[in-house]
Amino acid sequence: MLFKLMPGLKRLVHYQPSHLRKDLTAGIVVAVLFIPQSMAYATIAGVPLVLGLYAATLPLIIYALFGSSKHLSVGPVSIVSLLAFSGVASLAEPQSSHFLELILFLGLLVGAIHVLLSLFKTGFLFDYISPAVISGFTSAAAIIIALNQVKTLLGVSLPPYHDFITYLLAIVHILPQAHLDTVIIGVSSLFFLLLLKKVTSSLSPLFVIIASIFLVQTANLETKRVDLVGVIPSGLPSFHLQVPSFEMIQLLLPIALTIAFVSFLESYAVAKTVAKKDKDDINTNQELMGLGLANISSSLVGSIPVAGALSRTAVNYQSQAKTNLSLLVTAGFILLTLLFFTPYFYHLPKATLAAIIILAVAKLIHLHHLPKLLRTAPLDAVILLTTFFATLMIDIFLGLVIGMGMSVVCFVMKKIVGIEKNTLG
Repeated sequence: MLFKLMPGLKRLVHYQPSHLRKDLTAGIVVAVLFIPQSMAYATIAGVPLVLGLYAATLPLIIYALFGSSKHLSVGPVSIVSLLAFSGVASLAEPQSSHFLELILFLGLLVGAIHVLLSLFKTGFLFDYISPAVISGFTSAAAIIIALNQVKTLLGVSLPPYHDFITYLLAIVHILPQAHLDTVIIGVSSLFFLLLLKKVTSSLSPLFVIIASIFLVQTANLETKRVDLVGVIPSGLPSFHLQVPSFEMIQLLLPIALTIAFVSFLESYAVAKTVAKKDKDDINTNQELMGLGLANISSSLVGSIPVAGALSRTAVNYQSQAKTNLSLLVTAGFILLTLLFFTPYFYHLPKATLAAIIILAVAKLIHLHHLPKLLRTAPLDAVILLTTFFATLMIDIFLGLVIGMGMSVVCFVMKKIVGIEKNTLG
């Protein structure tokens, strides 16, 4: 019974020592990628960077024990961070104490939704949603995230994002006010990330971070108004149990439902893709349980909602991780970073983190297969484009709702047509 509830524990109990070297190597490689990503995605969520590191510790350990995938790297991801920020920013002033309180509770609510869906065995419901919805939504969200990083890359202030055209015009208008030193750091970071990607894609963010910190210190750029990360508190996260009010639940429930849906679909798609290569089985309801408990634990350590990450999971698999021990190694390495290494990030330019985010989310733009989709499945192509433009031009939450609505309607129509054909046949 315990092993059924915790499939990850079963793998560890029956662990083969011959896998240890590859699991250790993969775990450390993923941690090197995870550290800059977790800080970068914390900036997207509008919370202190250390909270991104917190979300890379206990949630990953919990998922490693309760999840059915042995490769899925759970922690902060760009799309979920954007959804959390966009939703909570509509309820509270960003960076205020109320904003932080709401975003920390949001993870608990998201996790509770996942766990309830798991307990009621509702994983099959996700089969009704076309992959085109997620492709259209993530592609648009990736562009929104990248555009939101432009202000950090230029060292300027911009109004909040409302729609693509207005924000693009605001960027063009403010270009003459760009801070030269910040632009040089940001553009150089992008250039070297692209260059190093051809040599070592998983380690390139760490190399660029080290180089940018060295540049800031040697050139004394702190005195030239280059925006830096600053102090990141050292030490392990502490537990916080927040008792929410009914009003708080009412406010956050629509946002939590959206994030619960998106985070699970993104995680499940990644886990399923990697598992297929190894001929492993992924249990939908067990994945809901694992991700739900990971989100609850993230809230308990005072951090943001989490999900499975495409890039880190791919790196974990490509590094030849054999079991979920690699996930525990990654979490352990990040815990060591929190204990001993956070002071070294003080001189990290925020423009470098912006460059890391832009390059990371560029991989989430899935429009290259659209011409083929128009030929082979025009209805899916329409769903993808509708979701994409509604998200980009109207509203991030409304865009997803429109796409999901179209997907369900199309699914029902296909079923009705199928029944009619069978009847006539």
